[in-house]
Amino acid sequence: MTYANAEDCSPQLRGALEAVIGGYMAAVAEVLLAEEIPVVSVSAYGDVHDPSQDDFEGDVEGSVEFMPAFGRTLLGDGGETGLLWCGVSGWCFFHIPEGSGRSLLDSARWMGSGLTPEPVRVAAFLSEVRLDPREAGSAERPFYRAPHSEPDVLLRRLEAFGAVDGDGGAEPWAWAGEDQAVARLRSTACRRRAVEALTAEAQEIVDVALHTGELEALAGLLAYVEGDTPDDGLRELARRLARDLALRARDGVESVDEHREAFSYAEEQG
Repeated sequence: MTYANAEDCSPQLRGALEAVIGGYMAAVAEVLLAEEIPVVSVSAYGDVHDPSQDDFEGDVEGSVEFMPAFGRTLLGDGGETGLLWCGVSGWCFFHIPEGSGRSLLDSARWMGSGLTPEPVRVAAFLSEVRLDPREAGSAERPFYRAPHSEPDVLLRRLEAFGAVDGDGGAEPWAWAGEDQAVARLRSTACRRRAVEALTAEAQEIVDVALHTGELEALAGLLAYVEGDTPDDGLRELARRLARDLALRARDGVESVDEHREAFSYAEEQG
């Protein structure tokens, strides 16, 4: 579907833009999660004619946001931290400390590198931010297109990164499935890390003392993962690891090499 009319204010145009912006955000999130960055959410907004965006000199946008602990580790305080993609100016990193009264524009460090750089380049920019969050990028905002202009051109440009719908398909949609999209990506990344950890070479047996309540809490967390994750592989790993721990608690330290169902499954997946 194309939208040659720049004045088109239809829900279909907004839905199509949100689908491809969502696909772009998901592509960036996938690269970041593979690098163990704690992505917590993504968003997409596709109303290219929204006048409320004029104060920001923008129109459509997307974001990739992180767990609060990421901001605390990076900058020593809490607040809101993330990557914003602006349909006029491209990517920036923002950090708004709690109670600071600062706006996103006040805190933005702009990446440059064009309107739609490849996801791996965005990840490289975040690596630069992690090295020097207050100096990486530039405080000067670039402008690559005029707000509210040429939505069809922008749509085609973003289509290169794929589009996402609420069921994980590839049709334009009114961006309502960001939670599901991120849950799938996070689950896949978590499964990969778990498989790598379980199958790593030269592992040692660690002597760790747990209260019974702590073991029950850990079992409960694994049960939550098993019930909540959309990733079948991660679900099975959580189930088997919980069983391994329960059997070792029953049979004692001598059974540590006997009860290794999670390891066996991870080897099969590797």
